[in-house]
Amino acid sequence: MRFSPRSGWLLAVGLCVGCGPLEAPDEAAAVGTSGEALTNACQDTKRDYTFPCTTVRVYKTATSTTAIDSIPCGGAYWVANLVQACPSNGRFLADYGKSFDSTPERGWIDRTHLVAAP
Repeated sequence: MRFSPRSGWLLAVGLCVGCGPLEAPDEAAAVGTSGEALTNACQDTKRDYTFPCTTVRVYKTATSTTAIDSIPCGGAYWVANLVQACPSNGRFLADYGKSFDSTPERGWIDRTHLVAAP
């Protein structure tokens, strides 16, 4: 096999195709949301909150370890309204559902999965 400057350049380009930063699945950038995850402090119950684009687990209690529901990649259609302003065990009790759903569900959601709606 002969090596020439041209073949070396093509090899370098070929190796770099697809290069880019790797992301963990749960650390994907939010889609359709802005802002940062809620802090472990009291929040405004009159404000709407939404979810970043990640699967969100919902729990029956603030200390449960088994999820009772999961919200697929949140996007723009899922919203949450906090029932309790202050978190317990890092989770907020919230009514959640799709923005056009008239009958939301209720459960405990980890604060890191909630962002203030724009």
